[in-house]
Amino acid sequence: MKRAAPWLAAALGLGLVLLAFWPGYLSWDSAWQWWQARTGELDPGHPPVMVRVWQVVRLVLPDPGGMLLVQVLAWWAAVAGFAHALGGGAWRRVLWVWLLGAWPALLALLPHLWKDVWMMALFAGAVACLAAELSSPRRSWRLSALLLLAAGCAFRHNALPAALPLLAWIAWREWPGRRLRAAVATVARAAGLHLAVTLANLAPGARATPVWPVIAMWDIAAVSIAEDRVLFPPDWVEPGLTVQDLRRDFSPYVNVPSFESGQLRLNFYYDYTPAQYAGLRRVWLSLPLDHPRAYFGHRAEVSAYLLGLRQAAQPDFQVLQPAIVPLRDNPAVAPPSGALHRLLQPRLEALVDTPLFAGWIYLALSVGVLLVASVRRRGPRDGLAAAIAGSGLLLALPLLLLAPSADFRYLAWTVAASLMATLLCLSPPVGGKSLPQGPGC
Repeated sequence: MKRAAPWLAAALGLGLVLLAFWPGYLSWDSAWQWWQARTGELDPGHPPVMVRVWQVVRLVLPDPGGMLLVQVLAWWAAVAGFAHALGGGAWRRVLWVWLLGAWPALLALLPHLWKDVWMMALFAGAVACLAAELSSPRRSWRLSALLLLAAGCAFRHNALPAALPLLAWIAWREWPGRRLRAAVATVARAAGLHLAVTLANLAPGARATPVWPVIAMWDIAAVSIAEDRVLFPPDWVEPGLTVQDLRRDFSPYVNVPSFESGQLRLNFYYDYTPAQYAGLRRVWLSLPLDHPRAYFGHRAEVSAYLLGLRQAAQPDFQVLQPAIVPLRDNPAVAPPSGALHRLLQPRLEALVDTPLFAGWIYLALSVGVLLVASVRRRGPRDGLAAAIAGSGLLLALPLLLLAPSADFRYLAWTVAASLMATLLCLSPPVGGKSLPQGPGC
């Protein structure tokens, strides 16, 4: 019964989520990827891996609900595996499953068909494998974790930094005490993982469009407004653009309104030469040096929204988007409904402006785990907990300078990682054979 308990609890969670939220929520991004899965036309700006998975899923399961089923199954399986690895009696394992799996901030994100949720579920699965490997050291556990990390990175363009601490932990477990070899293995695997993800997301025949100009142009617009002069290279804006135009369209927490008038010539709709891209990049990278107060003031404001320091001013749609957005010829789909949905969704939305949805809480929790693990040095569990916390931090910290908006979903793995690291730190060691503990433990 002890072994079955977390899986039974996860099966119940899976059933409840499907019953309450079928067929899932589709924001504009999700609806766009569904359209790609239906038509076979790929947009490399959104990871083609998700589209290809969706194409396979829709062959055998109802569409788009089948994608929700697989996404939710991946999450609850990871949670059950992690709870099983934590050990303890049956009821303790059930508690771990429900505490993590139904944590309000994660449960609210789970019905959204987002690549962020897929990355969270796949990274959580990798962590579950590494937690199981602590008491049952097997190469198969480490290999499974590597594959799940690669899959998670394939779903998010910015996931590789978050994989690095976990890759380092795997290398240390394989070569304990041999720091140079473990470091070389980590770098080699990170490079191999990046190459594999790049190849997996190739879209032959599709127009390859860099994503970074979306961030660069938003940053340049913000600094232009602060300095009261247009700083864009001429090729990237419509003639006659003024600071007043930029100010009229600008939003401090999302970049989309800046592009809606069409006066900023986004590269998704125009063909640019390498020299023109270089010109935009040059202006963007010069902002911190030439306009430090304006640039870092803008980034500090974006970060304040992202981390939940301005929850009252941030629209709820930056946190949750519980709807199905119609797009092109996507079939009309009835949104989630029913008694369980009416019970859960309003209660989750009511929590959006509480600390449960504040990113800074989870960053602080991760930092706390790192401090406890480094001071206590209890053994392998603390080492893995530190790696998990570091993974969540390395997903979040680059966003302070590179986030294109303040969407809470960008922090999905950071939230899950901080909770998993905390549970690992709090749980007692499980008996069994163990490899040396790892660095910093």
